[in-house]
Order: sequence, then C-alpha cells, then structure tokens
Amino acid sequence: MRKERLEEEFELGEEEEAIHEYEALTDDYLHINASLIAEEIAQLVKATNGVAVDLGTGPGSLARALATRCPALVVVGLDISLPMTRLARDRIVAEGIPNVVFVVADVHHLPFRTCSLTVIISHGAMHHWRSLAQALAEIKRALAAEGLLYLSDLTRTAPDDVVQHIAALLNPKQARAFVNSVQAAYTIEELAQLTAEAGLDTVRVEPEEFSRRTIARNIEKLRRSAMRGLRQPVINIRVVSTDKKPSATGV
Repeated sequence: MRKERLEEEFELGEEEEAIHEYEALTDDYLHINASLIAEEIAQLVKATNGVAVDLGTGPGSLARALATRCPALVVVGLDISLPMTRLARDRIVAEGIPNVVFVVADVHHLPFRTCSLTVIISHGAMHHWRSLAQALAEIKRALAAEGLLYLSDLTRTAPDDVVQHIAALLNPKQARAFVNSVQAAYTIEELAQLTAEAGLDTVRVEPEEFSRRTIARNIEKLRRSAMRGLRQPVINIRVVSTDKKPSATGV
C-alpha cells in the first residue's frame, strides 16, 4: 500500500536542542553521506571556478566536504537557522577551509542573481521545505544554463525494515526525528512531477547510487561507518543533471 506523505512534525521543543541532536547525528552517523555525495559531485562538476550553493546546509558537512575537493569553487552553505549557521561557521574556522562561507537565507527566496550559480546541491533538506514547488522554481531561476544540480534526500518508499534498522542505531529523539523525516519525504514519482512543473527538464530523478570511483575513494570511511552495508538506493533518491552522471554501482 502506498504511504501518504505527512507534513514533518518536530518533537524537539527548542531550536538549540534540535541543533544539538542533529549535530550529534551528523558526526556519529551521517558524515559518510557528506563524503560520498561530495566525491560524486566533484566528479560531475565541469567548471573550474564559480559559485556552488548547498541548500539547507545544517552544520555544513556537505559544503565543507565539497569545498575541500573543489578548491577553485566558492561554496556557500545556506540555511534558514541562525544558530545552525553559527555552528557551521565555527567549524570552518576550526578546520581552516578558506573557500566556504555560510549565510542565513530562505530557500524559497534565494539571494542570488538569475542564472548566476555554477552548482546547486542539497542533502537531506527537501522534505523540510515549506513549498518544494516554490524552492524548485527558485533553483531553476538561479542555476546557470550549464550548471550542475544535485539534490539528495530520503524517500518515503524506503522499506520499513531498513528504516527500523537505522532508527535502532539512534537515540530515541534522533530515531523519532528520522522516522518523521522518512514519512515527510517524497517519492521518485512526486519529485519527477515537481521538477517537470518547475521547468527542470534536464534532470533525472533516481535512486541514489555512487560510482565505483566514489566508493573506492571512501572505502576506509565506509568500513568504519556505523552505516556500512546500508542499501543506499532504497533509502535515498536524488535529482541530478542528466548529462553529468558517471557510471554507477550500488554501495
């Protein structure tokens, strides 16, 4: 039976508490995702310079990972939360990454000129956005004609046994937030319709699989990760520019 999409309900009472839990979740479990996705994007990017924007950057894991792999790009991490943005800024200062900055802004009203962005990326954020249709319209407006789009998120069609396996690795608050996020996520069919309606006609919506090169470059991190063995394509889906996809294999 098809699962109906639910609006995500956060059970954490305060923003600071939510940030603390998300930071812990990222550090303990999700950092491997940032490394894998950044490696994949670095292979897809053809431009030697320009501006890349990470939408819903959170603590900035994906933005930082991409900035270290593509030093000629200026990477902008964008998030609507000021405390989260401060956390991300503290981390780049501590790590000394010069080509990444973080800004507070709303994905529904991107503060960038039309056709000005070389790369637009995101991971785990689309299901949080108030109006995905409006956000996709803004992405369409801001992305350069030959720009790269890579949006990754959970899928609501993830098998229950996989969802429960991941939830069992987390503390109770994190587990509830994760399950809520899965229930709030989109299906491939829904994303395909929304991207088409936004005029994003040069993208593909598909299960998220990584190239052999990406896996090889992250093999030691994968072996150490609590998420090792996870069937990535059944839990995550992506919107990616069609003419920039390398040959892929499963994790």
